[in-house]
Amino acid sequence: MPLWGKPEDGNASDKTVNHTLLSNIATFLAQHGVAPGAYIYVADAALVTEDNLAALGDTLFITRLPATYNECGRLIAEAVAHNTWAEVGVLAHTKPTTHRPATSYKAYEGQVTLYGTPYRAVVVHSSAQDKRRQQRLVRDIQASYSTIQTAARTAEQQEYFCHADADAAAAKLHAVHTAYHRVDVTVEERPVYGRGRPSPQKPRPINAMR
Repeated sequence: MPLWGKPEDGNASDKTVNHTLLSNIATFLAQHGVAPGAYIYVADAALVTEDNLAALGDTLFITRLPATYNECGRLIAEAVAHNTWAEVGVLAHTKPTTHRPATSYKAYEGQVTLYGTPYRAVVVHSSAQDKRRQQRLVRDIQASYSTIQTAARTAEQQEYFCHADADAAAAKLHAVHTAYHRVDVTVEERPVYGRGRPSPQKPRPINAMR
């Protein structure tokens, strides 16, 4: 049941709106005898700024930690490393189908520190999201391999007149890498033979080395 509302400028920053909203809601609820610890403020990731967190004070809140914070990646890595997930299971009430299997969830509770203050944080793992991420990972690996393979094939077609030039080109190619692949390079000499059919009695004459 809506208790209070206010239209805001569509061009206004969500971070600024949250800061103003916190003050207005706290004042409104206080007028009706609701203390800061008696309600939970739920907001999107724009809530997470130094000013907004300071303005929350004793107010309980739930939000999503933006991935731009290093603590987000750190806690996810910690959850994967510890592998002590709490099974949540399937939350949907609709029956799964062949094309839309049920999504299962599991959670890991930890702690993050933002602007010197510790906060409780929960990592939620979704089986559906995991499948999508793995499919994307496969595509990224295939694209990475295609890019590195093209660079390698182009380099293989180039010959050099001296070993020093070949070594320099090999070092340059060895520095080429993608997110998932790198190149190992070797330099080998190839003889350039003279024209004509080789004689069975003597070796083919070598005109040059490349």
